[in-house]
Amino acid sequence: MGDSLRVTGVAVSQQTRTGGEVNVTGRISTNGSAGTISYQWLFRPGQQAPQPLSQPVAAGQKTVHVTVAIKGTGHGSPSQAVTLQVLGPDPMTATTAVAASGG
Repeated sequence: MGDSLRVTGVAVSQQTRTGGEVNVTGRISTNGSAGTISYQWLFRPGQQAPQPLSQPVAAGQKTVHVTVAIKGTGHGSPSQAVTLQVLGPDPMTATTAVAASGG
């Protein structure tokens, strides 16, 4: 009867700079079924190991927003690639460049 949760899209939708940090928000689109999405943020050049996370999804919820804070590196690198990787139920990725150097 009930369809299982499906991920239909992923995008990095917003960057907000606050002080020495950049908050990056990702948008995960679903088919509106209840379940749990597994995901992780990847940073290149790699500064930290990926931390798999999970986000519960309520029935009827078609959009899930997830946010990560990136601290300024201060090592002169003007930007880094930030990837939102959905691990399941449907693997997908979205990548953006983030200017992470403090100013």
